[in-house]
Amino acid sequence: MLKFSKYTSRLALCLATCAIVSCSGDLRASERTLTWKNPIIEEYLADPCVYFHNGFYYLMATGKAPDGRGIQIYKSSDLQQWTFVRGAVEPGGPEDWNWKHFWAPEVIEIDDKFYLYYTASPEDSPNNRGNRVGVAVASDIEGPYKDLGVVIPHGSIDGHPFRDRDGQMYMYYTIEQYNATGLTAGNIYMEKMTSPTSVDGKPVKIFDQYGWQEGPIVQNIDGTYVMTFSEGAWTDDTYKVRYATAQSPQGPFKEGANTVLQSNEVVKGPGHHFLFKDEGGNDWIAYHGWDADYTARYPRIDPIVIGKEKVYVEGPTYTTQSYKISNQN
Repeated sequence: MLKFSKYTSRLALCLATCAIVSCSGDLRASERTLTWKNPIIEEYLADPCVYFHNGFYYLMATGKAPDGRGIQIYKSSDLQQWTFVRGAVEPGGPEDWNWKHFWAPEVIEIDDKFYLYYTASPEDSPNNRGNRVGVAVASDIEGPYKDLGVVIPHGSIDGHPFRDRDGQMYMYYTIEQYNATGLTAGNIYMEKMTSPTSVDGKPVKIFDQYGWQEGPIVQNIDGTYVMTFSEGAWTDDTYKVRYATAQSPQGPFKEGANTVLQSNEVVKGPGHHFLFKDEGGNDWIAYHGWDADYTARYPRIDPIVIGKEKVYVEGPTYTTQSYKISNQN
């Protein structure tokens, strides 16, 4: 069994452990009222992950940064005003696994190092066949990160590392199209992790309710494993966040009764989320959503209630919101 000492899981501003990892972080004792309005950054930033560390929130998102690196990093002291930090990872060459894409970042802290999991592919990747989940590492959450290579050695996207209470870590991910191992594209699989950079090579299917599901996030809520995930077409208003529960991290997972997050008249296709805790230990969801005209996917946040019987969000919001941050720890 893999156990990491001195591990602090926080949902990253991969934007979200990052949960989750459940990216809970260093907490400030004082209370305050947070006011925000979605989108929180007026930039095309998909698949956001948020992580609270040393008094700042860090948001990481899909795509290349202005400095040419993959995965954009922003920081904020209040979840309202954001400053660009840098791109996280230097791309490899055209034949390397991480030449393009740079999707779906998630960060976790292990033994004072920050491990950034993300999807990328070489230049030659017809129909996204070359997509793999890999990892990079840094001594500072702001990077830059040094790439350590592929973690899932076959067609895969949306890697999510989860550390259970007994110290065992798991990697959840979605199977990419044309997977050479014959695993079904669009299904969510899980493997036990044997180190921060490797898995046991024994994939277990844990969820296949829909034609395509992606972006899994898992938490242990008093012995019940709650997985939130996205379903639908990311290009339109069918994209949404759902949840499922299980009594083991290895499933089987049964879908919950309600939809967690779905389109409204202003925000279309909300999804590919990340769960994070604020400075007081309160739960939030970071996600992207199209504007009503489908010109861009913008990063958004809202409080979330996560329970064994129900997971829900009063959103997606698009007007000015206020929330009192109280210390739950």
